[in-house]
Amino acid sequence: MQTFFSHGKLLITGEYVVLDSALSLAVPTKLGQKMEVLFEENLADNTLTWYSIDSEGETWYREEFLLVEANNQIQVQTHPMDVCNTNAISDKLCQILTKAIALNPEFLKNGSYVVKTHLDFPNNWGLGSSSTLLCNISKWAEVDAFELLEASFGGSGYDIAVGMLGGDVLYRSPAMWEGYVYQPSFKDKLYLVHLNQKQDSREGIAAYKSKKVKVQDIETISNLTEALIACQDFDAFQQLITAHETCISGIIEMPTVKEKLFADYPFAIKSLGAWGGDFILACGDNQTPNYFHQKGFETVLSYSELIK
Repeated sequence: MQTFFSHGKLLITGEYVVLDSALSLAVPTKLGQKMEVLFEENLADNTLTWYSIDSEGETWYREEFLLVEANNQIQVQTHPMDVCNTNAISDKLCQILTKAIALNPEFLKNGSYVVKTHLDFPNNWGLGSSSTLLCNISKWAEVDAFELLEASFGGSGYDIAVGMLGGDVLYRSPAMWEGYVYQPSFKDKLYLVHLNQKQDSREGIAAYKSKKVKVQDIETISNLTEALIACQDFDAFQQLITAHETCISGIIEMPTVKEKLFADYPFAIKSLGAWGGDFILACGDNQTPNYFHQKGFETVLSYSELIK
């Protein structure tokens, strides 16, 4: 049996504008997704049986695909009995696997496979259930994960860089990124708070692309990222993330999360990823968890608890 693992991610700076190659900082989470692959050689009718298992241990998706060889290449097909039952998840999985075969024609040949994916985190946390899946499939198929992304979900690709590297990254585009080690001296004063809802990143991308973004805004966020990674002063860090929130707020024409939900909070807060859901970064002290719990937000994690 083969086993693959990819870490989840959080985008600390550069949400939205990373699509226009603004310099952005992304970090891996300790939690991720594991994929186990069991191979059975040369059965008469080769199949691929797929199980997706959530963080509670429940199988929420199961599908059996036929692996049909034609013109010396495998075709992934849904079962003939399912021809009237369209499934968006199965269609997307077929799309990803078909692209992987195009990149590596030897992939999925010579037998049947049973694949089980295990997600460490709740699916609504927005830590990258799709990107970790793509990374694991690319490791299994030995193909370029960025090409799988382009052929399936789309997006900037920062999450793919984090999943493939398993470490912090400074990111502009699939062709322009590098590993980095981000270790703020004040990380004991940083908290990750889940907003009790998942934000659809593809909806956020579509909304952003409808805006007119100035080159100056891209440069501003890039400069803020440069300043943030060099910053070792807690108060200065709060000023930087507040400036970042103000800039993005102006671009996407939405109020900041602090203005909308936490105006009375005494420290700086920053949205992570598409605004409106998933996690936020809250600066604070030992009273921070109590503040958010009283507001009805139960998932409050220290930086070291969640970030690798």
